[in-house]
Amino acid sequence: MKTKTETKSGLPMRAAFTLIEVLAAMAVLVILILALTRMFMEATSITKRGSATLMRNSTAETAMETLLQDAEGLVVSDRLACYVKADVTDPKGFGFDDVWFISTSGDQDDDLPYEYFHYFVATNVYTNVLGAAYLRFDLMKERMIFAVGDNGNSYGPNLQFYALATNNAKWWQSASNFPGTVWDRQVLADNVVRFDVYCTGWDGTAWMGGFSGVHQFDSTMGPNNKAPTNVPPAAFDIYLQVSSPETAVEAGMALLSDEPATRTKGREMLVRESSSIFGRAVPLVGAARYNTAVIYGTNNTAYYED
Repeated sequence: MKTKTETKSGLPMRAAFTLIEVLAAMAVLVILILALTRMFMEATSITKRGSATLMRNSTAETAMETLLQDAEGLVVSDRLACYVKADVTDPKGFGFDDVWFISTSGDQDDDLPYEYFHYFVATNVYTNVLGAAYLRFDLMKERMIFAVGDNGNSYGPNLQFYALATNNAKWWQSASNFPGTVWDRQVLADNVVRFDVYCTGWDGTAWMGGFSGVHQFDSTMGPNNKAPTNVPPAAFDIYLQVSSPETAVEAGMALLSDEPATRTKGREMLVRESSSIFGRAVPLVGAARYNTAVIYGTNNTAYYED
């Protein structure tokens, strides 16, 4: 016959955990909490990186789509020219390109449905939420209709230009003097790391002026300053690289440093934490313009000039 264990007071003794068992249970619980916390932090970090990548890709894809749409309407003839120059902005760093061209994306109800376009990267200094300054590169799009460019007297002396005029084929030289308020300007992408445009010729070779010195394509001078002149490239090959806002702020502060090593680390950070996108624009009227200028040797814009 079983008997109950009693205390000195005569009451039955109840089962309980010992101090060692409680400490062991607490240790296991702490280990589980630490493991779950680490898993949560890693999941948060992965989600954050994924969101940043999606945002970078979305920004780059939107900018690329806009640029390709404009460039596909690119027009070059005897007096409608385009100009691409490499490594204009930030020449000692990333070396962004400068692009000028005329597109047929204007008002089709007008007799001259052409528009001037200028794509470039602007270097600006911003401040973050804490008031710290940082350097940022923004891909800019400037657009101007023919009527505005031809009405230069309203904006000051020597600012008028007309791309169909025989004596003003290099219209971008005058257009670069126009104030920013005249252009329809917008930011296509911020936190840009790289913006390169390559002109591919009809013979399949590069039309950007060789491998040393100034890399440029001037349609009035032809590829590598040789014939054929006054023809558009067969394609615009575009390389766009964009970083995230968080990385741009941290790296941008390093770019403002007086120490070369710090600036180098800032650039390395931008390149490392960035997304790249490639695109090719084939001018829709490029083949016709090429045949007109090279094969037939005619100027089908002559009747526009007074």
